[in-house]
Amino acid sequence: MKIHKQIILSVLLITSNLVNATTYYVSSTIGNDNNTGTSTSVPWQTIDKVNITSFTPGDSILFKRNETWRGQLVPSSGLASGDIYYGAYSSGNNPIIFGSLAFNNTSDWINQGENIWKCTTTFTTDIGNIIFDNTASVGRKKWSVAELQNQDDFWYNLITGELKAYSISNPAMIHTEIELALRKHIINQENKGFITYESLSLKYGGAHGIGGGNTTNITIKSCEISYIGGGDLDMDGTIRFGNGIEFWGNASNNTVEKCKIWEIYDTGLTNQNHTSIVTQQNIKYRNNIILNCGLSSFEYWNRPSSSTTKDIYFESNTCLNAGSGWGIQRPDYHGIHVLLDNNTAQTDTIHIRNNIFHTAQRSIYAVEDNINGVLNVNYNLIIQPNTSDTLFVSFPSFLLYTFGSFATYSSSSGKDVNSLTSDPLFIDQAGLNFKLTNLSPCINNGTNVDIADDYDSNYRPLSGGYDIGAYEYNGQLSIQSKDHSVLMGLYPNPALESFRASYADNHGSVSKLYIFNANGQIVHTVKAYIPTDNIDVNHLPNGTYTVVIKFEIDQILTRKIQILK
Repeated sequence: MKIHKQIILSVLLITSNLVNATTYYVSSTIGNDNNTGTSTSVPWQTIDKVNITSFTPGDSILFKRNETWRGQLVPSSGLASGDIYYGAYSSGNNPIIFGSLAFNNTSDWINQGENIWKCTTTFTTDIGNIIFDNTASVGRKKWSVAELQNQDDFWYNLITGELKAYSISNPAMIHTEIELALRKHIINQENKGFITYESLSLKYGGAHGIGGGNTTNITIKSCEISYIGGGDLDMDGTIRFGNGIEFWGNASNNTVEKCKIWEIYDTGLTNQNHTSIVTQQNIKYRNNIILNCGLSSFEYWNRPSSSTTKDIYFESNTCLNAGSGWGIQRPDYHGIHVLLDNNTAQTDTIHIRNNIFHTAQRSIYAVEDNINGVLNVNYNLIIQPNTSDTLFVSFPSFLLYTFGSFATYSSSSGKDVNSLTSDPLFIDQAGLNFKLTNLSPCINNGTNVDIADDYDSNYRPLSGGYDIGAYEYNGQLSIQSKDHSVLMGLYPNPALESFRASYADNHGSVSKLYIFNANGQIVHTVKAYIPTDNIDVNHLPNGTYTVVIKFEIDQILTRKIQILK
């Protein structure tokens, strides 16, 4: 009875917190920090106001779409009874938070002679990157003024806080937009938990897009993060850093989903640690689009050996062009999709499934020799431009498999045994549309990883099986119109409760058997059909269907069948 009363009291407290929750609105154009902020007609104006306000679990802070802010967001923590929610209101593009300062005027720059120009402002932290003309180009960071030799080279003086750049004339005459990316996380969630971010755009930061250690129950959803990193890690003129999203140190029950992350100096998504004994567990990265990251799309490591890691999920993501973009400025190795570095922590399973890994400058996978834990790597689609490109490399032993030796890699390692090595057939890769065409091999070739929807919130699965990558195909599938009646027989036809297919034995091994309805949608799939097997169709309504058998050598047989019960 005592326990029962405690449960009732807990439920009442949670309900009370949510009932008392407040929504606050922020508009950079019509807002005023002296407003109450509790309606769209009296919004706040600044991030500073948001940062200094105390919130209650269940509260929401909404930034107006099509508007911009500059600065660092320092969120408040919620509780198990309710998250603090940071999102968007109104219509249009995601609200943007810039981690940079604009110096677009000729008066912002002073001629020092010999094509060296000094910014009129000094800075208390490093400038990690300079983004010109709405990402048309970026600067190149140097470690001394003597290295400023080419247009848009720049140097930050650690002692004086001065910024100098090489330019053949005033930088503001060469460029219409000049954004100086400050060495600060755009969102700093150090020691925070029970927070949701949704539909925010973070741009032009010199550290991490979202960073900070000791986090729990963080959800990052449908956010856009771009042109991140490049700052001086230790402020000593040696190493640059900057990840799209980083969970450092203790991290548990965190999720990143449906985000687009691109043009990152270092890594797109990562959880890592080396400073203390920590636990990292139940971290999910799913349904994200990640491209043009300098070091890697996904990176993991945790040490010392007394630390613990378990259940890290990197699943149903679409990753492209690791080692491309502005991050090629890295002087050390770069261009890996999955980097599993020096990891001595006691590690349970790391799941890497249902991902598209398309083109890496260095390697699809790079794994430290003695990494602990179980790697559940399977049902991915992997493509490199050339058979001689690297598929897998371990270090420091430098065991290497090329893309052309995929079968050997898979049989030797036991990884990617159900994975594919072919073009994913995006709708428009050059136009950055990574949805699947109706011929994509990703369709129905994934596995169930307990993800209910995709990047666009379409249900998974839609056509009988789970698709690989961030998108679930939701259109009609392609069916060859030719009826191979001579080459394939279906018995009985019409079918009552089941049928079987017969065909000549010179077609090679079967890949899959599909049944399409009249709308071109897959309604039944058999992954490895054998001609003597009966296909159960008792669950299908009466009508005319198309049976498609696809062989491993890409031959296809089709024939119509009627189901009459």
